Amino acid sequence: MSDCLHCDVNEVVRQHIEGKETVDLPDLVGRMAESLAELILLGPEDEWGNLLADAVRNLGHAFLERSGAVESETTH
Repeated sequence: MSDCLHCDVNEVVRQHIEGKETVDLPDLVGRMAESLAELILLGPEDEWGNLLADAVRNLGHAFLERSGAVESETTH
């Protein structure tokens, strides 16, 4: 494992789909969303709404960066 959690998660996902002839991306995205929901529920109940809002905001921003719609602020 590295010092970069998102890099580690991405590597696990790549290993999961590597070598498969077909990948059910909607199912995989759904499972990743379930994991995120479980992570949010680890927080204090009174923070759940804010954590969910942060997750949606960060997802949207990451998508825009990775798709090239906005300039990336990250170093990797």
